[in-house]
Amino acid sequence: MNIAVFGLGYVGMVNIACLSSLGHTVYGCDIKPHKVDLLNVGKATILEPQVDDLLSDGLAKGRILASTDAQWCVENTAMALVCVGTPSNAEGEVNLNYIMNTVVEIAQILKNSTPSYTLVVRSTIPPGTIEGHVIPAFKRVMGEAVERLKFAFLPEFLREGDAVKDFFECARIVAGVDPANSAQPELTDVFGFNEKIPIRFTDFRTAEFVKYVDNAYHATKVAFANEVYAVGSAMGVNVKTAHEIFLMDDILNISERYLRPGMPFGGSCLPKDTRAMLHFGKQFDVDLPFFNGVVESNKAHQKRLFDHVVRYDGVNILIYGLTFKQNTDDIRESPFLFLLKDLVASGKDVKVYDENLNLTSLRIEFPEIVQHIESDLAALVQWADIIIMNKKNFKAVLQHIEGKKSVLNCLNNDVYHYGAGHLVDNLF
Repeated sequence: MNIAVFGLGYVGMVNIACLSSLGHTVYGCDIKPHKVDLLNVGKATILEPQVDDLLSDGLAKGRILASTDAQWCVENTAMALVCVGTPSNAEGEVNLNYIMNTVVEIAQILKNSTPSYTLVVRSTIPPGTIEGHVIPAFKRVMGEAVERLKFAFLPEFLREGDAVKDFFECARIVAGVDPANSAQPELTDVFGFNEKIPIRFTDFRTAEFVKYVDNAYHATKVAFANEVYAVGSAMGVNVKTAHEIFLMDDILNISERYLRPGMPFGGSCLPKDTRAMLHFGKQFDVDLPFFNGVVESNKAHQKRLFDHVVRYDGVNILIYGLTFKQNTDDIRESPFLFLLKDLVASGKDVKVYDENLNLTSLRIEFPEIVQHIESDLAALVQWADIIIMNKKNFKAVLQHIEGKKSVLNCLNNDVYHYGAGHLVDNLF
């Protein structure tokens, strides 16, 4: 099938890479020319394992095309996936402007065409958005011609750093459709590529909500693990052993994913979707003290990280790894981004080394932190009094250490042993 993908960010790029590898011809569309230019040479706008290889292969086979021309993308396709951003504000209210701008543009293109078309939203949106905003917008533009269209909501469950695997090996695919004019055949054709993965068709609102359920639960697990083991550490408990024993119960304790002590949760999904849950509670007058506690617990753990760092002697601090997790260039709401800002505000001299950072994007989105980023790792290690490790490249750092350095291991699911003179520490 010929498929248009609107939004060349994280979700859009992964969908383009994976769908093209399945044999579909994919038209990528974005209002930012530099993103289109990258895709047209087989390069991703994000850092994500396997995506560049899949894009290069798809481009070589003629299955990937990209343009800022939305009309060209729509007229050459039978389905559009809307993958634009839906950020939330500090109160959790979701910004639907990008979604609605895209929706109206597509409707304007389709209003005078005759073929049927399938519109699929993949961006995370509050329950009621398809019925209350998207479909009415199409009706306002197209009138009765909207009956030619089929609408669907298909939440994505992609973890950054594992997105390609999650696309092809997910636990289930969820699709919200209109029972009176269902897009089920079209969605099955495109996303029914693995008979072992069930596709669960449901109504729009339920499909829209399950993404928030997933992310609120993941955020809860992170906050629970950080908080319960913080108490244990303060009481002299061997946290590593206690955690191993806890995970032995795979009958009741389910999965170890997210359920380990470590850094505060961050990134593009868990913070904003947990805030959104709180906003939904306010909207519908439902008291949510538990989820409010999850957000506050994460803030407390962020402060715990800061307090842990500043107790060391020395003012020169190197943060090795600014992204919120491994194998990504995403620093949105990263605990290490917050740590950098708090340390600078406290008077510390902080520098950052992270080979995964996209400096072009940073200069646009986070110009205030660019001055702290350096590229000479050996010189940085020599300069630093304290090294905060958020990457697994310990050997790259250790080979440059001379004398005593305070090294905080933030990947405390691993155990490292170093020679005398090196203080190796965990948060717990």
